[in-house]
Amino acid sequence: MMFITLEEPRAPGDDNWDRAGDLPPQPFDLWTRTNLGENLPYPITPLTATAFPALFGLGSEPGQKTQVARRFFGRLYVNEGAVVHNLCEEYGLPSGLLDAMWGSKRRGLHTEPQPFRPLRLLSQLPGLLRGVLRQARQPGGDREPEALFSSIAAWVAEFNGCDLARLDDRTLFARGWRDWQARGKAVYGSNMRIALGSAVSFGMLERLVQWWTRRGKDAHDLVTGLAGVYSAEVGPLLTGMAAALEETGQAGVVRSESPAGALARLRADPTARPVIAQLEAFLARHGHRCPNEVEFRNPRWAEKPEQIIALMGAYAASGSRSAGSSAGDGSLETTEAAARRRQAETQALIEHRLDPLRRVVFRAALRRAQQAMRLRDNSRYYVTLFFFPVRKTFAELGRRWAERGWLGQADDIFFLTLTEIERVVESGTPASPATDMRQTTAERRMAYEYWYGMPAPDVIGPDRKPVKQVLPQTNCLEGVPASPGRASGRARLVLRPEEAIRLQRGDILVTRATDPGWTPVFPLVSGLVLEVGGQLSHGAIVAREYGIPAVLNVSGAMNSIREGQIVTVDGTSGRVYLEE
Repeated sequence: MMFITLEEPRAPGDDNWDRAGDLPPQPFDLWTRTNLGENLPYPITPLTATAFPALFGLGSEPGQKTQVARRFFGRLYVNEGAVVHNLCEEYGLPSGLLDAMWGSKRRGLHTEPQPFRPLRLLSQLPGLLRGVLRQARQPGGDREPEALFSSIAAWVAEFNGCDLARLDDRTLFARGWRDWQARGKAVYGSNMRIALGSAVSFGMLERLVQWWTRRGKDAHDLVTGLAGVYSAEVGPLLTGMAAALEETGQAGVVRSESPAGALARLRADPTARPVIAQLEAFLARHGHRCPNEVEFRNPRWAEKPEQIIALMGAYAASGSRSAGSSAGDGSLETTEAAARRRQAETQALIEHRLDPLRRVVFRAALRRAQQAMRLRDNSRYYVTLFFFPVRKTFAELGRRWAERGWLGQADDIFFLTLTEIERVVESGTPASPATDMRQTTAERRMAYEYWYGMPAPDVIGPDRKPVKQVLPQTNCLEGVPASPGRASGRARLVLRPEEAIRLQRGDILVTRATDPGWTPVFPLVSGLVLEVGGQLSHGAIVAREYGIPAVLNVSGAMNSIREGQIVTVDGTSGRVYLEE
């Protein structure tokens, strides 16, 4: 049994800075870590919690009765009950649509799945169309995804051309926050439309295959081996850097030195120029990413490239499929080729069972689902790129304010709320003596560390108390089948990506959730077990690209699986088998 207290404990130093906008609870409220648990698996800082909704225009509207997001146990929870209520009761959409997109099970409460109600959806179409038109009037809201992606890249390039150190606080805040806030609603709206479209497209493909061939689970194979998924580039690029380390004789430097020390030595050694050239190219392409990248506090790879050096060492030392460029058994090239071959074979098998008319419909649905899957992950790439100037702006303000003695250290700025930062920027000085702001951030940092070590429940009910759960005493855990195939190996329970350096060939990665910052870890393992995620989450998409069997949304995996235990991941059936 997993122990969860029935009352939320009180963290020392937590001053409830985020409770002002709370709305009254509703009977259908059900707070879960679904989706947010993948993007924000750890406690959230005050700046991220207040800036994120402000950036995307997600504040409560006048007359709004339900609250969509709220902090419990230091972490952000989504009101899944309210989302399902709106989808099903108001718009007539099936609850399975959310299940496919988020991997939802409404844990702790066994509600009946809601069917599709087309008449109710038709009655809501006028309101939906008005919302689409309002969104289109936002700056950039009427652009196609690819056009908006190009605009984001241009905005970021223009911002990166500014010398931030030469701007005063007000100008910096205007360029790095207010300009981006004006664009945020359109970016968020585009991302949500892409997410919803991918859920609909994949769900339709899965249903067609099930109706016509009774092989619905084959839909996963049909959307694997896709070209043009940006996150999937990370593994091959790191593989190339690890090979360059070996070829230039620098692998020993990375293995023996600290990541920061190794980076300094590589930059100073002329013989390591091929490695540094590849590193700079990697950072230019993916430097805006990092693990837990929705949290503004976390430095990006471009700001702290020693994170990549540590991973290069893991690739070079693992002797696994990620190390080296040969295409022998277990290599990254082999698994990617196998994924493409599996996709082609599955498509041919299904088409062989269809008459000509159904074959045409199937191919159209397949093209739409594959494109939607590609857009789903690439949209996250550009949303994270959109975050980068905002992150750099607050980091620069933190550096200045620490130098002036307003903060104890630059990182303290992330323990202030957006409103508090705006007040200081506008006034040009802290509203109270500097020691008060230092004390506030110190207390909130203490609360943050307290929550970091506190287990958080999966589900919080309408009474805003944790729902007690009992884990099944069984050697077979069930979740969402995300990437087909079967793999056995020793379980490695990993809480943070930086711990991935201890992964070895054949290991099964077991963790709470992954976001794109975890992508470099995937080629180091043979299987993946996640507590959070669905068929369309980042972990599922990239696992399929790398041909890694994966099961997601496995309740209590971190508690049920022991470190070093032999487990078998069946990504086709969605089961994880534990050996005694």
